[in-house]
Amino acid sequence: MKEKPQIKAYKLDMTSGSIFGKLVRFSVPLVLSSLLQLLFNAADIVVVGRFAGDNSLAAVGSTSSLINLMVNLFVGLSIGANVVAANFFGANKIRELKITIHTAMLLSFYSGLVLTILGVFGAKHILYLMKAPEEVLGLELFIYRFILQE
Repeated sequence: MKEKPQIKAYKLDMTSGSIFGKLVRFSVPLVLSSLLQLLFNAADIVVVGRFAGDNSLAAVGSTSSLINLMVNLFVGLSIGANVVAANFFGANKIRELKITIHTAMLLSFYSGLVLTILGVFGAKHILYLMKAPEEVLGLELFIYRFILQE
């Protein structure tokens, strides 16, 4: 009779042994996600700069810091939720772990809704508070018309 193939488990026990290698293995996905975010921003700048003009390039540049703030805020919140979930998992408190996971998922969903509404209706005001150039603020209406025509 054939033996079942062993499934390789990807577990990282950070409670014993040397911490350096485990910390590197833990942080590599975080570093790679930040690198992907930077490459996405660079691709935006290259494409917009080549095909859309100077004002559009300024618009992308003025919003990138706000987008990075939001992305890093929610990465931090997700790491915090991960710590709480890991504590409950380690203590074998399954009920509290389920509550933590559901709370984190609901927080993500509702935060996404709030940020969508805030972005659609408050983008111009936020850019004004960030002291974006007047030429850039006028592009917001152009973008909304373009999206609504699609």
